[in-house]
Amino acid sequence: MVGFRLRTAIRGCWRLGVVALAIGHAGAADATDGAARVTTSRPTGFDTLLQPQEAVTDVFVGGRLVGQTRVRYSPGRITLLDPDAVMALLPDIAEPVAVRAALASPDLDPNTGMACHADDDSARAACAVYRPAVAGIVFDEARFRIDVVVNPRLLAVHPAARRAYLARPQPGVSLIDQFGGSIAGSGGDASYGLQNRAILADGEARIRNDVSYSSTYGLSVDALVGELDRPGVRYSAGAMWVPGIDLIGRRRLMGGGIQSQVDTRLDRSSIAGTPLIVSLTQRARVDIVRDGRLLTSRSYDAGNQAIDTSSLPDGAYEVVLHVQEAGGPARDERRFFTKNAAIAGLGEPIFFGYAGLLGEERRDAPFATSGTPFYEAGIARRYTPHLALDATLMGTDHTGVVELGGYWLGHAGQVRLAGLASVHGDAGLLVQIASSGTSRLNYTIDARRVWSHGDAPLIPLGEDDRSYQIVSIDRTAQLTAGSFTQANATISFNLKPAQIGLTASYRRTASQGRSYAIGPTVYWPLGERAGVQVTLRGDMTVSNYGTAAFLGLTFQRVRARSSLSGSIGARTISGTGGGNGTAVIGDVGGSWQRDHVMGGDVTVAAGVEQDVNGTLARGSATLNTARGAVFAEVAQPVAGDLGSTQYSINFQSTAAVTRSGIALEGRGQNDSSIRVAVDGAARGTPFEVLVDNAPRGIVHTGEPLSIPMAPYRQYAVQLRPIGAEIMKLDGRPRLVSVYPGTVSRLSWAAERVVAMFGRIVWADGAAVAGAAITVPGAIGGTDDRGYFQIEAAPDAILKVRAADGRTCRLPLQAHAAAEGYAALGTLTCPRALPPMQIATAK
Repeated sequence: MVGFRLRTAIRGCWRLGVVALAIGHAGAADATDGAARVTTSRPTGFDTLLQPQEAVTDVFVGGRLVGQTRVRYSPGRITLLDPDAVMALLPDIAEPVAVRAALASPDLDPNTGMACHADDDSARAACAVYRPAVAGIVFDEARFRIDVVVNPRLLAVHPAARRAYLARPQPGVSLIDQFGGSIAGSGGDASYGLQNRAILADGEARIRNDVSYSSTYGLSVDALVGELDRPGVRYSAGAMWVPGIDLIGRRRLMGGGIQSQVDTRLDRSSIAGTPLIVSLTQRARVDIVRDGRLLTSRSYDAGNQAIDTSSLPDGAYEVVLHVQEAGGPARDERRFFTKNAAIAGLGEPIFFGYAGLLGEERRDAPFATSGTPFYEAGIARRYTPHLALDATLMGTDHTGVVELGGYWLGHAGQVRLAGLASVHGDAGLLVQIASSGTSRLNYTIDARRVWSHGDAPLIPLGEDDRSYQIVSIDRTAQLTAGSFTQANATISFNLKPAQIGLTASYRRTASQGRSYAIGPTVYWPLGERAGVQVTLRGDMTVSNYGTAAFLGLTFQRVRARSSLSGSIGARTISGTGGGNGTAVIGDVGGSWQRDHVMGGDVTVAAGVEQDVNGTLARGSATLNTARGAVFAEVAQPVAGDLGSTQYSINFQSTAAVTRSGIALEGRGQNDSSIRVAVDGAARGTPFEVLVDNAPRGIVHTGEPLSIPMAPYRQYAVQLRPIGAEIMKLDGRPRLVSVYPGTVSRLSWAAERVVAMFGRIVWADGAAVAGAAITVPGAIGGTDDRGYFQIEAAPDAILKVRAADGRTCRLPLQAHAAAEGYAALGTLTCPRALPPMQIATAK
């Protein structure tokens, strides 16, 4: 191939010389006879060199070399001799039939005038850009190169991330058990409670169990459900809570369900946002800029590229795509971007379906059912970057309810509208409006109205009325009431640096009547002196209970391990039932943090508060250890009518259980865990554990470390020696996938090595020059005087092979000096075998 290319290049150069000679001959004829018509002719004997020729050319797409192909060319035309081979080199072709037909033409225009020979970016920016209707080439005969150009409308969009799912977790049964408890009391009354949340997993399958016990209610099983993840789908069965809708809260179900899931998708962060597509003729760097701030930057190959938006924040806002193509001028493209993980992604519809019996909670029967059949099914789809619609159907054997809703995502804000209707004529309406956070004015408005016949819940909670007190009430969805009207609004305006706001709420039900509250707030930083920040704060609330207002100053001084804060101001109260009048109030307090105390980190806080009704002293302490966390708090009235002493103690820990043992986790508790172990080195040797290049803890040889991690993620884990000794281990990152309940196990083999140097000589004192030295896991060599340097185990055996083939073995007993190197001195190769005897000796 090289010889053929060389011969072709010589022929091309020769042809150029012939053409120049012919043109020069014609120019001379024109000079002798200015009146004669200019003509050209081929010199005698060179006709064959101007006939069609064949050559092997490089194939470029978007400035990137993708392969080679054979062509036949002559002045003004070129033919691809194997268009199918060229098609195989082209990425992301959406309409291959049309592109192949264009490239298979025997009379392709070579567009030689568009070949760019510039060497610097400024000169290349002036080169012409070829834009074919379908596809074509630019032939650079001097470089034996063709650039294939395809119209962007015929190119598929190259995704920012391939649609792929997390790898299956490691096989084996594991358990993540989060448990805790609390004791609280006031005066002589005390109550206690225990909570346990366990996930027993085996790969992609798991059983979730939420259990609690309290001194006031007894045993309660909140959930006992089995789950199985499959690509894009999750199956579940057991006692569970199924999601509610905007105007009806969740319900407890004894049954099963199926739902779509993107938790195991590797690109789940990207699909939540609006796709940003940019067409590139060359490889380019694309910066995403918002409000003059660089959010992310990445290089992309030529073609229609979907920009990676996984790191962009949630919201709706305008971004600028700053595109800098290789060898071309920069350009900016403005795009509107929206990202909301709660809304279906474009082309990624969400569905779910559940069926079973409505559950009840009873003191004597945690898994009791009401005997009422229940079903719920829904679907959501995003049709455009701005519009998303959803529909949900739920009901029992006596009623049925349907809710239709949608989102409008705009630059100024987000709007949610939903309407509800039942077979009995019940109805509901929801309006939610939220700003996008791109201006100084920010607002959130939620208004809803439900009309219920008989003023009963649209979907029953169960036959046992006591369940109304047991179920965790969602005040927004109003589980326990039928007809109601409710509105909440929060508005704030940023004055840089001050902020003023208004908060309002309204609620009306037939049983509870009307309640409302409205009032302004102000936050105004006044400055900082001697490390103390001073802020003006004020608020006022007018409600159906009365009026309350506060205006004062707050002071705060923050240091690395301590802080001091205080406030002073005036508060007035009238008609609230908690006392009337105006008084000067204030508080002063501080907190201190210390590490490595009682095996963990300790934070202690204390303070005194003076309010309208009296004086209160308070204190708290937190201890976070590797195996658990404890929090204690006490409040002691000093003066006034504030009741009796109040106290509470809480503890929490997580157990990661596998066949190899149990590990307790106190910091950063989560639903999955990674267990890291190191063997081989001396017990207690420290190594830093890096997860996605971030330090996550210290593991010691012989003492495994358990690190709690968020589930449905893929992590890159690696170790880094941090001790004084030199350690040899595999430092490459290892990828591991974690699912809820899984404990992924990773182990490394480490070996202590010593950096050593010395000199090797033969028995006669001659230097062993240019020899190769090998030990397990390392190689080295000697210089012309026999000196060498290598890192190896202290008791390693050096295998020496001289340049003339003689070999020897040298056992070591190395000890690192204070400066970290072991000086071996002069080593003598004993009984070195001559080259001719090596094979016999083996």
